Amino acid sequence: MSEKEILVYDIEVFAHDNLAVFKDINGKTVKVFHNNYDGCDELIDGKQLVGYNNHYYDDRILPKMIFGWSPEKIKTLNDQIIGEHDTKIARNTMLKGTYDCFQQIDVSMPSLKKIEGNLGKMILESDVPFDIDRPLMESELKDVIYYCSYDVANTVQVFKLRKDNYFAAKESLISMLPQQPHLRPHQIRERANDWNTTTISANVLTNHPVQKWNEIRLGQRLDDGSYDLDLLTDVPGEVRNLWETKEKGHVDINEMGCDFQFGFGGLHGANTNKMIFDDVTLWDVTSMYPHIIRNLHVLPTSMEKKIWVPNKNDYGGKIKTEATIETNDTYTKIMNDRIKIKYTDPALSGTYKIVINSVYGNLRNQYSPMYNPNAAKSVCFYGQAVLWNLCKRISPYVELVNINTDGIGFIVRNQSDKESLKTIKSQWEQEYNLSLEESNFTKFVQKDVNNYIGVHEDGSLKTKGGDVARYAKDSPFRNNSCRIVDIAIVNKLIYGKDVIETILDNLDKPHLFQFIIQAGHTYLGTFDTDGHKYQNINRVFAGKHEGMHLFKKRVDGGLVKFPNAPDNMRLYNDRIYDSNGKSIVPEFEKRLDKNYYYQLINKTLSRWE
Repeated sequence: MSEKEILVYDIEVFAHDNLAVFKDINGKTVKVFHNNYDGCDELIDGKQLVGYNNHYYDDRILPKMIFGWSPEKIKTLNDQIIGEHDTKIARNTMLKGTYDCFQQIDVSMPSLKKIEGNLGKMILESDVPFDIDRPLMESELKDVIYYCSYDVANTVQVFKLRKDNYFAAKESLISMLPQQPHLRPHQIRERANDWNTTTISANVLTNHPVQKWNEIRLGQRLDDGSYDLDLLTDVPGEVRNLWETKEKGHVDINEMGCDFQFGFGGLHGANTNKMIFDDVTLWDVTSMYPHIIRNLHVLPTSMEKKIWVPNKNDYGGKIKTEATIETNDTYTKIMNDRIKIKYTDPALSGTYKIVINSVYGNLRNQYSPMYNPNAAKSVCFYGQAVLWNLCKRISPYVELVNINTDGIGFIVRNQSDKESLKTIKSQWEQEYNLSLEESNFTKFVQKDVNNYIGVHEDGSLKTKGGDVARYAKDSPFRNNSCRIVDIAIVNKLIYGKDVIETILDNLDKPHLFQFIIQAGHTYLGTFDTDGHKYQNINRVFAGKHEGMHLFKKRVDGGLVKFPNAPDNMRLYNDRIYDSNGKSIVPEFEKRLDKNYYYQLINKTLSRWE
């Protein structure tokens, strides 16, 4: 991480007023500027600036404020950035080397307000309209400073949550970038600091666009220059047809007691006979895609001579042919080094993992120098074919339970078959140059391939899917609405705990019952049936014998219900807990509609039956 002093900031812009608030890493206000930015340049000099979505907005506005632009001119620039969504506006003068807490935070791209709600904090939006066409009154300016300061304080907390698991890793990645003769080290750092970790990883591995494959490559290079697609003979004919003639879609196959789905993602499958299993063994392919990328030599440093391929022998199994092609030195070295330091240097190992796992995504990213769509397809098809092959090999000895991209869950039919499975495992690993890691569940409950609960031998749980994934912890950067559902489902299915008992036991944790509702930018905002407008993002609970009805208003005036939210809403945007973590929501237990949550949980549970 940078050793510079941290300075967290945010700006607000109005027609005739603008301001910037700066806080230190402890949340203490360092300076507030209003229309006059004398001394701001000196304040930020040598500091590590941090913001939220500042790469898109604040980093472009602040230099103009420092340069002395009038509030009116600043407002015009503000409207251009927001209204035109043009990332090139004022880019040549924007701040460099800042941290943006919004970068790669989650695919849902949550606003800071949504994170505040997820964390149980007050959800505060400005009462002063941003389109107000006059200078702010003193009371309005005071409110805006308070609002802006509140956002900066929460950005401090978000930065602390991401400091070790994102920004430290990103800094480590930047240090791995190769030197460039036309740039000084600090220039490389400043440029790369704006990039996400995926882009940085691509530049660590290659400094020029890779040559795109003009065909799918799953096997050995033939004399005519084409590639033997022998692995395609292992999958059903309709799957081969899909891969050879389409660019999207999927094929469903029912075989070996499971519903399988092949497509342009990973292989997925689930047992069709039952949902609850005991003593399940899980074989996970270690870093499956990275190792397939290595096996297929997706990142060569020289002209291919011969591709490594498993070939069928006389017994129906597969054997390896020797490989003479050179592989990408940096990629291979990072993979090997990560294995060596996995337990001795977990931080560096985590950084290496980011690089390794970024390659497949970069192969599919048209803006990446590693863009190679046929290589991405080859990796994906290869993975599905070899996993399907493993399913077929072990199916005489097991009951298949769950197949999910890089792993197979199963139950051994007879203990005497364990030696046969051990032999199959070893042969498969050698033939495909892949490794299988084994883990065990004493109990395994699944609704489908993407929703399951596994109980490890030590009693710990593995939960996956929209119904149960949040059982163990909050999701501050994702959807954290009504987490009580996840908790109640797991408690019922694994521990036999009654739903109403789970509800009653958690009434001291109001955030488990909250819904965070949001009217997006394509709507006019949040309104009730009487036409009163509310914040765009709000926290509501299911209200008992009371409550308002809130809707999203379309530009044509039509009202739209918020999905997955109660009809009768109790609005509560203040903070939920005091400094000791105790609930401060007035009359929470009395006014909460417990029956609403009881019915919602049981409705979700019915899908697991």
